[in-house]
Amino acid sequence: MLPSNQGSYPTQNMEDELHFYQEMVEALTKNAAVAFIICDLQNRILHVNQTFEHMFGWSFDEIVGQALPIIPPSIQEDFYRVLAEKKWEISVVETLKQRKNLTLFHVCETITPIRDSSGAVESYACIIDDITQRKLSERALKESEQKYKSLFDLNPDSVISFDMNGLITSVNAATIKLFGYTEEELLVLDFADICEPAQFEFLTAKFAQAALGIPQNFESTMLHKNKSKVELNQILMPILIDEEICGVYCLTKDITVRKRSEELIQNMAYFDSLTNLPNRRYFENKLSVQLEKSNADSSRMAILFLDLDGFKQINDSLGHAAGDIVLKEVAERLNQCVRDHDTVARLGGDEFTVCLPMINDKEAALPVADRILQEMRLPYLLKGKEFYLSASIGLAFYPDDGNDVDSLMRSADTALYKVKEQGKNHIKLYTPGMNDEAIERQLLENELKHALDHDEFVVHYQPQIHVHTKQITGMEALIRWQHPKKGLLYPGDFIAIAEESGLIVDMGLKVMQIACSQCVEWQNQGYTTMRVAVNLSQVQLRRNDLVDKVRQVLQETGLSPSCLELEITESMAMHHAEHVIAQLHALVELGVLISIDDFGTGFSSLSYLNKFPIHRLKIDRSFITNITNRPDSAIVSAIVGLAHNLNLSVIVEGVETELQKTELPKLGCHEMQGFLFSMPLPADQFLLMLEKGNVTNIDKSSI
Repeated sequence: MLPSNQGSYPTQNMEDELHFYQEMVEALTKNAAVAFIICDLQNRILHVNQTFEHMFGWSFDEIVGQALPIIPPSIQEDFYRVLAEKKWEISVVETLKQRKNLTLFHVCETITPIRDSSGAVESYACIIDDITQRKLSERALKESEQKYKSLFDLNPDSVISFDMNGLITSVNAATIKLFGYTEEELLVLDFADICEPAQFEFLTAKFAQAALGIPQNFESTMLHKNKSKVELNQILMPILIDEEICGVYCLTKDITVRKRSEELIQNMAYFDSLTNLPNRRYFENKLSVQLEKSNADSSRMAILFLDLDGFKQINDSLGHAAGDIVLKEVAERLNQCVRDHDTVARLGGDEFTVCLPMINDKEAALPVADRILQEMRLPYLLKGKEFYLSASIGLAFYPDDGNDVDSLMRSADTALYKVKEQGKNHIKLYTPGMNDEAIERQLLENELKHALDHDEFVVHYQPQIHVHTKQITGMEALIRWQHPKKGLLYPGDFIAIAEESGLIVDMGLKVMQIACSQCVEWQNQGYTTMRVAVNLSQVQLRRNDLVDKVRQVLQETGLSPSCLELEITESMAMHHAEHVIAQLHALVELGVLISIDDFGTGFSSLSYLNKFPIHRLKIDRSFITNITNRPDSAIVSAIVGLAHNLNLSVIVEGVETELQKTELPKLGCHEMQGFLFSMPLPADQFLLMLEKGNVTNIDKSSI
């Protein structure tokens, strides 16, 4: 089995651990006595070991990429049918295989699926043991004593004869090599002396059956002289003399290498290679067993779904190696929070789950969940600095919230989503009403995907005005959803789901493409000073490909970078500020302008603000609602002063009254945006405003 203690690994990151596993597999399979093959799901060979080359006659270069030419034509159809039915998981089976020279031979074959981190089968491994010699041995035992004697002495596999009392009466050279004893030592031992204690009863029963005349074929574990375990395939056959059973022959083949390979593949199939926790497949199997037990003894059970809050930012800003350290630490902390008979698993990414069987009531699970929550909040030491994360936990209970694996896990996942929707960093118990909300949310997400594919999103433009010249200095691009049934929908109806599902990335890119193309079109019509402001989401800002995507849009549309202004909120700027600063500097190097939206509503550190490569502050509407109020006007004046000292321009959003329009210039604000001048407009109506020359000439009733 693979080591269970992460500290014993010679590596500290995922790439090194992957290399470590590859080296283990290579060491186990390269010179193994069994052929080792890996195929993709189209049955094309991806890898073979040297034993395969010797066993079948093809070289590595000849065989890789071929569609399993080792299957005899007469059984190909049945083989592929059974393989699909068994989902690429076939236990030890004896069959025929075909060599390159078209000769057939008997093999013992095991097929095991290889799964990716999500649990999906991506390929499968075949371990093939040439049992031709064993078959010959079985047949030769029926021949004359003279032929048998020759076979006994020269057989590459161990052959032992026992009397009816289990005492060894003869051994061949292979037996001496296999068990490490001399012939003299073996001849004074009995069956029990070479049995692994835990299998003594099993082997004794097999011996008794063979002594009754019933041949036995099985796998077992026996002991070497040095007390190490030897994995074996054994055949026990009665010794007949004049039709009377007088002893038992034991034909033994060493399958230790094959078993180690199977264990390694099994571990890879059921355990997460990074944390060594059970994976989704193992957890679902274990949960199924626990459900049966709970049903039998009428006990209750809890399922916890856990998601790390802020993990993606650590991965994006500090790198995947740092993220791997966090995940390992989380796995260790989770194991410390649960009982020995509880099960902790990693489902993938930063998602974990815990099964708590045999609890008395719902309240019994809450202290465990609370302890986990507190443990997750403790600092993580990364690159010599302490970083803090939190966790969101969803709880579901058997039998209240589901009576099978799928329904129970779905309920816990639904409760987890509700936690994240309500601010993260706490615990939520599943309630039946959450299902309706989850269904509505899923339907909306599906509609959003459809809207992206069918160009249902449109862009409206709100002018930005210089109040002294009354000229339009720019525009803000704002997304709208032209829903085929519900009509025009505003961002508040769908942006939250878009951000949670990740669709905001494609949606934001679509808005940027449309807005930049439109700006170029108006510039070509003579409005050469026109610039456009586009909002960036936090999800977009975290992505490492943001700068490349912006560069691509500018190149494809032909818009000058200086005519594109990207708006980020103050809270976004302060979240993992170092990463944001790096992203913004890269954008500014393209020539793009950067502005801070809703300025004054967050909690900016002035020391950080000075580091941001920004060009403009956008004062939030909340500060101008009561513009004649002394505290509000003082805040606006202070922001303007700060901006001017940092050599930044200022614009105020949400201007809706003449009083605001009159008072704001007195405080130093000359650029404005709001419904007083114009609501966001479709492109054709915005063009009418441009043609009028300034906003004072617009008859808003005609728009």
